[in-house]
Amino acid sequence: MHDQTSMLSEDSSLWEAMLRGDEKAFEKLYQGYFKLLYNYGRKVCSDAARVEDCIHDLFVDLWRYRATLSSTTSVRFYLYRSLRRKLVKDKDDSLTYYDDVRFVEQVLQMSAQSTEHDIIQVESIDQKTAQLRKLLNDLSPRQYEALMLYFYDEFTYEEIAAILAINEQSARNLVQRGLVQLRDYARHIVSLGLFLLSFLF
Repeated sequence: MHDQTSMLSEDSSLWEAMLRGDEKAFEKLYQGYFKLLYNYGRKVCSDAARVEDCIHDLFVDLWRYRATLSSTTSVRFYLYRSLRRKLVKDKDDSLTYYDDVRFVEQVLQMSAQSTEHDIIQVESIDQKTAQLRKLLNDLSPRQYEALMLYFYDEFTYEEIAAILAINEQSARNLVQRGLVQLRDYARHIVSLGLFLLSFLF
């Protein structure tokens, strides 16, 4: 928690310095967030070049219009939301979701740490990859992105709602229904011996 608070404070300081025209602060923000934004962009867009172009355009806009920008309580949230808007705008309001098996694996593992969800452990790496790919394909694009933002990037429901341009309850529903769908698939796979499923109350 302390590290996260320190990071938020440092980001805010860099942001404020950038708004004042500090090029070094701008460069630090770019260097500190490029990889994070790229990883997010690649999870929701299959075109790597387009993701890179949108990130570059985002930072060009930040520097160009810095005099008109306001302070922000979360630089990361601002950048994620801005990048998603650019990705959607550049592709006729649609996103091509990337088939990232590793993300679904992370969601299953991370949700297992919560008392609200089932613990899911996987035995076979090869079989796991095939099954997780099916799980991902069967999720709706919005469910996939909401789960990714919640578990992988640790955004709040309120922040997810703002990024996806939906209300907070809809964001909660997307995450919860996506987890239910993953859990239900895992139940079926148990009979094939691919997953071990237990319950944590």
